[in-house]
Formats: sequence, C-alpha cells, structure tokens
Amino acid sequence: MLTPKEQDVPFEESEAELREMGLKEQRPSKLQEIHDKRMEYAVNKALRKIESEWGSPPTHFAFFVMGSAGRCEQSYFSDQDHAILYEEDHLEYEEYFLKLGSEISSALEDAGYAECDGKVMASSSRWCKSRKAWQLQIDQWIEEDTWESLRYILTVADARIFIGEESYVEEIKQMIHKHLKINPKLIKRLTENTGRVKKGIGFFGQFLTESKGLHQGKFDLKQTVLFPYVNGLRLLALKEGIMASSTLERMKKLPAAYGHVKGHQLSFQELLTHRLRFQYGHNEYEGIHFIDIDRLSSAEKNRLKEWVREGHELYHYIENALMKG
Repeated sequence: MLTPKEQDVPFEESEAELREMGLKEQRPSKLQEIHDKRMEYAVNKALRKIESEWGSPPTHFAFFVMGSAGRCEQSYFSDQDHAILYEEDHLEYEEYFLKLGSEISSALEDAGYAECDGKVMASSSRWCKSRKAWQLQIDQWIEEDTWESLRYILTVADARIFIGEESYVEEIKQMIHKHLKINPKLIKRLTENTGRVKKGIGFFGQFLTESKGLHQGKFDLKQTVLFPYVNGLRLLALKEGIMASSTLERMKKLPAAYGHVKGHQLSFQELLTHRLRFQYGHNEYEGIHFIDIDRLSSAEKNRLKEWVREGHELYHYIENALMKG
C-alpha cells in the first residue's frame, strides 16, 4: 500500500523496464509485484499532476483496486477496476477526487491497463464517493436487489487498498458483512447472482471451445477454469466475514469446518502458475484469457481437464452449501 510519504520514492526500474519484465515473468507472486509497481508509477504520476494544479488532497481518502488487481491475481495484461472513498461529504471534495480519479484512469491507460468496459473506475461518480455516500450506496444496492446492484456488491468484496487509509476499505467491507448478518438470505441472492459456471468439457471428454466470434476455436481459461474457484471463495468469504481479497488467502482463513475447500489451496496455486505458462507470449489485453488447446502437450491438456472438473465440483459444492443455508 502506498502512503503520501512514499509517493516520491524512486523505483530501481523504469516503467518501460517493468512492463518488459512483466511480459517475461512466469511466477504469479513476482508478476503481481511488477503490476503493483507499474500501477504505482501511474498513480503517483496522476497525484503529482493533480497536486500541481489543484493542491494537496483536501481530506483523507483511500484509493482501492478491485477485480484481479484487488485479488492479486493479475495476468500479463489486465483492465482497470478501482474506486475512491474520501472522508467528508463536500461538493468541492467531490470535484477534486473525481478529477483525481479521472487522471488516475488516464495514467493507468497510458501504462497499458485498458479502461473497464463497465466503467468501474474512480473517474465515475458511482465509484468515487465520501464515506457517508458510500454507506448510502451500499444500502441502496442491497435494497434494490437487482442483478446489477448485487454485482456491484460482489465487485466491492474484492477491494484491496492501494493508497491512503486502509481502514476505509475495511469499513466498506464491514458494511456488506453487517447486511449479511442482519439478513442471512442475502448470501443466497448473491449466490444466485454469481450464476452458473461455464462448461468446459463435453460429453465425450473433449474441450468445449468458442463456437463463434473473435476467439472462435479458443478455450476460455478465465470463465471456465479460473472463475469457479474465484467466485466460490468470494461467496464463502462473504458468508464467513473474511476480509481477505485474494482467493488463496480466503482459502487459508476459512474455518476448519471447510476442510474440503481448504484442501484445494495447492491445486489453485498451481493453476495460477500454469495459467501464465498457457498465456505466455500474448502481447495484448484482447484475447489474453483465450488459449489455443492444440498448442498444449498431452500432459498439459490432461491437467487442464482436471482443473476444470475440480473447479466445477468445488463451486457446486459451495453453491449447494450456501443455497441450503
């Protein structure tokens, strides 16, 4: 996490060097460190520009990331998912932090992080609010109980502090956990919202690739293999009041009663490593999650099928447990 005092600390590598290092790195934890440094460059650049034009931040705030960045599960390329929470509800503060959010989005895009298609970025008023406004928004999303509003709740569940007041991010997660304690049926609604997993293996044991579109003939690694683990552990973390964002940390922090789920830690860790091997050589964000099955060895194909079956079994196990209460 960055703090204001650390904003001007120089890095050993340049931004270009970090990007080149990232494209060659095949260790998930090291790649995440490189991503964090690259994003740190971009955010510092945005902060310096806003401070030179608008002055220092007028109040305490937190800039946090979500999605794969929030979970510390970024691949070689990723898009933006981030937000800002600031202390006091004031029109001038809103203007300042929206400007900061917009500048951060631009700097991240320049650094190679595509803008989020769903506009989950601090440049949007939906994702840049005061503490009081965030509280009201969380309450409203849950009260609306729509597919979209519950999707926002699930998005916030993956939040990770990047700059500023760490307690603010904990606070926003606690708002969600409080609702879940008051209304246990909410976890069922979130489970229903998460939806079904994408089938990856056919009746005859063949891989089910994309039948049409830009990625026709390719296999969707993200939706079919990775997300059953990610989505299932997010739901369990919400139910158990676990604040951790990464899938592995969520597994580790689960109570002992979830021994079956906790037993998948090593397998998921191996999946994250092999995902990078499967994706190695991609040079753009578009298509990073779609792989050519024919390029895999027989052993890799067999292991991939094991992960598909394991992830789907794990997700259905979690889904059934949560729906039964």
